Amino acid sequence: MDYILENQYARAAIIVAAFWLGSYLITILMSLIEKATSKTKGDLDDKIIKAAKLPIRYLAILLGFFFALKPFNWSLDIKGKEFGLADIFFILIVVLVSFTLSRMLKTVVSWYSEREAAQKMNQTMFIFGRKVISVAVYIIAFLIILSQFNIEITPLLAGLGVAGLAISLGLKDTLANLFAAFFIVADKSINIGDWIQLEDGTKAYIEDISWRTVRIRTLGGNTVIVPSSVFANEKISSYDYPVSSFYTSISVGIAYNTDLEKAEYIASQAAEKVIKDEGISEQENNPIIRYKNFGDSAIEFTVIVKVDKVQDEGRVQHALIKRIKHDFEEAGIEIPFPQRVIHKM
Repeated sequence: MDYILENQYARAAIIVAAFWLGSYLITILMSLIEKATSKTKGDLDDKIIKAAKLPIRYLAILLGFFFALKPFNWSLDIKGKEFGLADIFFILIVVLVSFTLSRMLKTVVSWYSEREAAQKMNQTMFIFGRKVISVAVYIIAFLIILSQFNIEITPLLAGLGVAGLAISLGLKDTLANLFAAFFIVADKSINIGDWIQLEDGTKAYIEDISWRTVRIRTLGGNTVIVPSSVFANEKISSYDYPVSSFYTSISVGIAYNTDLEKAEYIASQAAEKVIKDEGISEQENNPIIRYKNFGDSAIEFTVIVKVDKVQDEGRVQHALIKRIKHDFEEAGIEIPFPQRVIHKM
């Protein structure tokens, strides 16, 4: 036993193992605290403890390695400047504290965004704000590390200014996407969770707006990643701004010898039944029938109804076509095949 305690490597292993075990005990203790705070009225304290649990365990393990390696007087020489073990662990601890602080601040922002008072605000701003918080915390951590090693920030900034032009040219597309993402969020007309239609007719759901890209998911379930600068320059139709309800339509053709008043009445009744059967809740949703064209083989009209959201459109159009065809057949109204009469001269 005395030999083990006298052996530096054995002592280091015991210290690491002890702190490793202690990290598990800390996790258990924090779980008990979390269980106790779950009985309180609010849930913010529960979320903060949950966010801090893992980083605190990492901190315990990191301290274990620090005390285990301290007797070895290990150091690293970089360009004539010596970095001791304490310096290395200082950097690691600052990064870990920054990670913990970032998690806790994002937890607070997320918690507030779920409050009733915040629901009226732009949720995309909260999501984008969490990302800004992370960047800001790590920038502050970087400046603290520079200060610890007596590295002057002013000459560094001057050097960055000299190289700034070259960097900006190399990162031109990245910077364009960054500013485009910022303006998309600041404009507030397009938000995460909105349904939109792109210029090519693609209908999609906005999943995320990040520093570089906008991620959207189509009605077919495919994920499309669009650079923010490209997305910002698209002509986009929003199905949620300012409201999510909108009009959709189908085109119908009837024979020329049809009683138009009768056809209009039957189509209107069929549309009302579809609205009711499909559970469309939009108030004052009266179907609109509009005759629009003398076609080659039919008089064409449009049936227009209002749907609650874009996800309802395909289902409602499907039901309208089936119902109108069924009701027209029962009433003896012909929906003619496309045909063209050619007279030989």
